[in-house]
Amino acid sequence: MPHSGQTGIVINSDRYRLLGRLFLAQGDDPKPTALILHGIPGIEQNYDIALMLRESGWNSVIFHYRGCWGSEGNYVLKTIPTDVRAAVDFLSNGTYPQIDSERLIVIGHSLGGWATVLGAVDDTRLRAVVAISAVTEPREPPYFDVVYAEENFSPWLNGITPEEFDRQWKELDAEYSAVEQVARISPRPLLILHAEHDDDVPLSQSQALYECAKEPRQLVIHPEANHSFTWHREWLRDQILKWITNIFILS
Repeated sequence: MPHSGQTGIVINSDRYRLLGRLFLAQGDDPKPTALILHGIPGIEQNYDIALMLRESGWNSVIFHYRGCWGSEGNYVLKTIPTDVRAAVDFLSNGTYPQIDSERLIVIGHSLGGWATVLGAVDDTRLRAVVAISAVTEPREPPYFDVVYAEENFSPWLNGITPEEFDRQWKELDAEYSAVEQVARISPRPLLILHAEHDDDVPLSQSQALYECAKEPRQLVIHPEANHSFTWHREWLRDQILKWITNIFILS
């Protein structure tokens, strides 16, 4: 029976049930699939990217890490890469024959960009990486202090106070630095997108990621967009689609 193009999903990570949505392109033949990771707390969830991919013949998944947007558990920064691996396990388990587990990529925005790198360095099932406005070095600005966390993060997250967030952030050492780890993604391709005047995560974070990455890599900077590319979503979608299309034509 033909599928309806989308379905709710539950991903098991450790003992927690993580909620998400699977977008399926038309037809039952196996297709390339993107795992799309939102930031913190995930106000921008990039559904427009998922819909664009579906119209272009790609599947995609948007899910929520433990402790946010209805997923079980408490929000813990260091378990986000674990949740990403659980999502890749889900995409690779054969439940949906429309997913080609040999053609998986990961796309992440902001803290989700951080998670794309950390998730991909140890998981070669992810064949390409797109990092958008990514936090790449937690030991450098931006510093998300208690006041910032209270206003922007903790109201939407379970089990993490602003003080606890501040403590967890300060514990992110080199193991959790995308800049320190990114070279391990090569020879898989990496696309980095950022706004020149991003007021939330400075462009220097993506520039550092690019400098530390190995080929193949590409950095594209928008001269006007904000952190979420709110007024420049078409440009963002076009950049992603053009790049991933070229990757899979050439591979």
